[in-house]
Amino acid sequence: LFVCMLSVENKIDAFRSAAPPYQLSEELKTNINNYSVAVMLSVNVSAYKGGVPRNHVLDILKRYRFDLPPGIEHDLANWEKISAYVSYALTQTRSKVKKAIRESIKANTNIFTLSQAIVQSTPCRTTVQLCARVALMRAIHEECNGGEKYWNLIDARLEFIRSRAGSSASKMAKAFNEVLRLDRAKYGADDEYIIGDTITDEWQQRVDEVVAGTSDT
Repeated sequence: LFVCMLSVENKIDAFRSAAPPYQLSEELKTNINNYSVAVMLSVNVSAYKGGVPRNHVLDILKRYRFDLPPGIEHDLANWEKISAYVSYALTQTRSKVKKAIRESIKANTNIFTLSQAIVQSTPCRTTVQLCARVALMRAIHEECNGGEKYWNLIDARLEFIRSRAGSSASKMAKAFNEVLRLDRAKYGADDEYIIGDTITDEWQQRVDEVVAGTSDT
């Protein structure tokens, strides 16, 4: 019996040694790319850099699994590969958004058109709340001329707004509405457009719930 057990263990070890290193599938990369955009565009996200958005995307992966191998989050080496790709996807998203905002300032693009361009090819809808978030991004870009600390400055401003509003959702909304009002008065002021009272897409709602920590487990 002991000899048989050793034989089985040796076969398992040989199988593990022969197995190719784990690589992210293209399907998983696509899901990570899409959910990275959704997290960055969430009206509930508290920071755009660092561990906050990355952990939100990883939480979504753990929740919906996609084609993740069972228990891979407990395999630190392979989970790090996934985490690294999430960080990469978020970096690419930030770069695209920043570029769109920079070009919108030069072109005097109204906030609705800018927000539509940012959510293009995603299920996200151009809501008032989303436009207000994008307006804040544009305001900070103008202040720092899109410098290296751009996203850090946005995160700092978000923290300032939250600290001033406390637990009051109405105060938060009022602060963002003011940012949006100033943006509309400055960019594309002569354009005729309406930011409708659009309901967030169900897909984005699920992301917002995870980001806010209100989703069912």
